[in-house]
Amino acid sequence: MKAPITEADKAKSYYKYYEMEIAPPTQEVMANVARGIGDVKDSLPISDRNRLLTECAPAPGFYPLADGGLMVSSDIPMPGVTPDMLYWWFGWHGLDPFRYTIWDPEDHFGLSLNDEGIRRAQDPLVPWNEKTWGATHTVQESIGGPPDEIIIMFDNPANLGFDMGLVGTDKCQFLVAANSLMGAMKVPVVMAESASKTSAGLMYHCRFWVGYHIVEGEGKYLLPPPVQLPHEVAMGLIAHNHKEFSHLAKILPTLYTEERN
Repeated sequence: MKAPITEADKAKSYYKYYEMEIAPPTQEVMANVARGIGDVKDSLPISDRNRLLTECAPAPGFYPLADGGLMVSSDIPMPGVTPDMLYWWFGWHGLDPFRYTIWDPEDHFGLSLNDEGIRRAQDPLVPWNEKTWGATHTVQESIGGPPDEIIIMFDNPANLGFDMGLVGTDKCQFLVAANSLMGAMKVPVVMAESASKTSAGLMYHCRFWVGYHIVEGEGKYLLPPPVQLPHEVAMGLIAHNHKEFSHLAKILPTLYTEERN
């Protein structure tokens, strides 16, 4: 079932993308999810997060972390997509909840953007790769269950401890990062999403450190022990990432051509 929309949404130039079918995660993706949790030694501690930008680490899956959190990792091919398209998309879609819905019409139910996010998105002097800095996206999204609120507080990745000198290399063509709060319990999550160059376009890398925020440039585990994070959260994230970014790869090249101006 698709997210409900308004009559005004049906009149928008990008309504046709809402009508497109969206494919579920492939059997291969779900088989990887079903393998279960990996070993802590194969994970990516939040203190080593810049390895995402040089090695695209770790391998897809989900892993325990030494202090109790979970590391969630997904890689999604995006053939035909460029870094410019991705930066444009992250600046453009927050200005209209329906733009968020066409990304994944079955799982994206709403979005609001803070004043600073609106200002930066609409300011032609702000470069596209900086549009999200200071933007807070409050979304209603399903990652396997009923829609839940996720608050995504985007920032300059440098403020979150990422080495911006590594952005623009083949291993890191694109980067957005945020502290987030997930669900009714406001579980802290650090989100970093990057893309590396391939012969067909880009490989999109989603990385989540569940239980953490970056505080004054350092990764901090914020859940009191002995909190055990449910593995279903990680499994749902992996499946959802593949579904939404595979669909975005399908629509973005055409959407960018039509709407970028």
